[in-house]
Amino acid sequence: MLVAVAEGESRALSPLVQRGPEGAVEAARAANARAESLVTGAAESEPPEADIACSKGCSVCCQAKVLVVAPEVLRIAAYLRETLPEEARAALLERVRAADETTRGLSRADRAEAHVPCPLLDAEGGCSVHPVRPLVCRSWTSYDAAECARYWQAPAGRLTPPQYAVGYELSQAVLAGLGKACFDAGRDGTPLELIAALRIALERPTAGERWHKRLPVFQTARDAEWLEANGVRRQGA
Repeated sequence: MLVAVAEGESRALSPLVQRGPEGAVEAARAANARAESLVTGAAESEPPEADIACSKGCSVCCQAKVLVVAPEVLRIAAYLRETLPEEARAALLERVRAADETTRGLSRADRAEAHVPCPLLDAEGGCSVHPVRPLVCRSWTSYDAAECARYWQAPAGRLTPPQYAVGYELSQAVLAGLGKACFDAGRDGTPLELIAALRIALERPTAGERWHKRLPVFQTARDAEWLEANGVRRQGA
């Protein structure tokens, strides 16, 4: 089923990606809407084992490495340009740069141990881009907020807290479909590390156009850990 979801999403989203940066942003929006619909439907037929404990301001997991594909980061950058005044956007960019300098190149495990909060968190610990958050963030849930807090204090060697696995798998399948849609449209759908990619998208307003023209604008944000795990040779390596 999950393979079918990914394949279906790639067929539906590839024509949008081909339209240009605006189409890519629309593809990311459609993918998120599809994931929400699938997870809502699954929760009715295969309910979670317990109530989902996640709530606004519960952000202990917002220190994990997050992988995105280009349409997602372009959507986030567009949202920030539309919703934040210039001064606030400049301050956010400085937080993104600082986080990128600290976390760039870290493995998933090392990133968890570094305890660097996502620069997109607001003063109350909420997600400032929640309406356009990445599919990976959307996929993570927990049945136990206290267990999450304990886990993130010292995650090394510990199992992640129980979550709604069905929702996670469906969202990940949609993400795979969005990435494949990029490749099918002749664009790079390689997973990117969120903070590194967002820094590029905010520093370079033409990043979307350059990506659409098949230029390697997000090359330095491609996740090395993912590339190695999937046997993909890095350019210049």
